[in-house]
Amino acid sequence: MLKDIAAMENLLPVAGGSLATCQGLKLILALRKCQRHAWRRLLEPGGMPSSHTAVVTSLAMVMGWMYGWTSPFFQLAAVFGGIVIYDALTLRQAVEEHARRLNLICRREGLAAGELRENLGHTPAEALTGALIGALVAVAFIL
Repeated sequence: MLKDIAAMENLLPVAGGSLATCQGLKLILALRKCQRHAWRRLLEPGGMPSSHTAVVTSLAMVMGWMYGWTSPFFQLAAVFGGIVIYDALTLRQAVEEHARRLNLICRREGLAAGELRENLGHTPAEALTGALIGALVAVAFIL
């Protein structure tokens, strides 16, 4: 039991590494597009690549490597990872569409409401890129 708890400390660096890599790439991509306030991309959800997907992918891979690919630890990480990725691809995309429509209505009607953020979810390409980054970060920590 204590050995398992001690091994868990390896999970935070891999999750943090995946998160930092993705958020750093978002900043670089925003700077390349010459976006004002590009530094905000370090803390914002949505867009290329998916840091949510990277984190859950790297955690699942490390759990599989540490405890075995048939262990309950890996299975739990994979199931919860699947839920997070599904949410990023579906629910948050729906929230984006609602924000777009509400912003359009407010502009048409001349309402002075603040703009709702429209870039919250992920496309399949953004999620796939996040998964690849998460896998690479996990392999880097494993090796």
